[in-house]
Amino acid sequence: MDVADNLVTSSTTNDYIYPEMVTYAIKNVIFVQNIFIPILYCIVFTCGLVGNTLVLWILIWFKKLASVTDIYLLNMAISDLLFVVSLPFVVYSIKYQWEFGDAMCKILSAVYYFGFFSSIFFVTVLSIDRYLAIVHVVFSLKYRTVRLGIIITLSVWTCSFLFSLPHFIFHKQSIYYEFKQCTVSYPKGQSKTMIILSYLQLNIFGLIIPLAVLIFCYSRIIKNLQNSRSRQKKYAVKLIFILVTVFFIFWTPYNIVVFFKLLDIFGLFDYGFSDGLDSAMDITQTISFVHCCINPIIYTFAGENFKKHLFRMFSKLLKCSKVNKICGSFESSGLDHASSTIKDSRTSSFTEAVV
Repeated sequence: MDVADNLVTSSTTNDYIYPEMVTYAIKNVIFVQNIFIPILYCIVFTCGLVGNTLVLWILIWFKKLASVTDIYLLNMAISDLLFVVSLPFVVYSIKYQWEFGDAMCKILSAVYYFGFFSSIFFVTVLSIDRYLAIVHVVFSLKYRTVRLGIIITLSVWTCSFLFSLPHFIFHKQSIYYEFKQCTVSYPKGQSKTMIILSYLQLNIFGLIIPLAVLIFCYSRIIKNLQNSRSRQKKYAVKLIFILVTVFFIFWTPYNIVVFFKLLDIFGLFDYGFSDGLDSAMDITQTISFVHCCINPIIYTFAGENFKKHLFRMFSKLLKCSKVNKICGSFESSGLDHASSTIKDSRTSSFTEAVV
């Protein structure tokens, strides 16, 4: 019996798998791996790069990092940029194979998770900062200093580096049936334990703790603003609701699949369900990446002050382009006039010489 027969038959008649089902499953896997994921990664890369670059530009050149919140927003934009930088390499490796060597495999894997964790941590830190600014006003005026903001920022980067370090150590380029790929390779005898710890790390620090902090902070903020008649504060309540909802929508599906993968390690699911979890993890992980594109919109573009700076930036760019066009037209007309004058003078002198 050859390999094709093994795909469609088993030891009993009841376990027969129709060839049409195998073909359909293979087509789904090919669609997810070769079309859906690369396209979505490209969209995430483009939007994340443009959006977070605009955030950096406005925070540095227009707002001048005037507050602790600006510092957190700046670092969150940097972490999102670090995260999206690795996506073109991932897309290329999915479409073709890993062609960038062992060193780049380690570096980009570490950068990927470095940006992954730091982005989530800065979302959490920014939520705590807003909670202190609204609920504990007196305390925040005393302790929400730029110095403390820098210390917290360095702490976040340090924690993110420590969480990403195992991926730098254990990721390497491997060859599977002459196909190069960048994969994680744990020491023999420790593979199962390391995978469990990795999934627990993603579940605990990627969703459970950040989501618990978000729910606590924003529930207290909403409760504090309920009796307020200020239109601006009511707008803040709506914005807060969007923040929590978006975070929950984009990250929960991926973490649920990670939790199921954790249970699958202990043999709680059959082979068919386990195979489906791999595709589900690819899809939900890709969807969760979209959150780094939403961050600039939620945390900065929705703010009135940021909108003013954004319009100011674009108006300056438009003015500069208009001035350049006007200057260009003046220069071109001046050059045309000068060239025509020179031409006329040369023509007249030539005519006089001939006559």
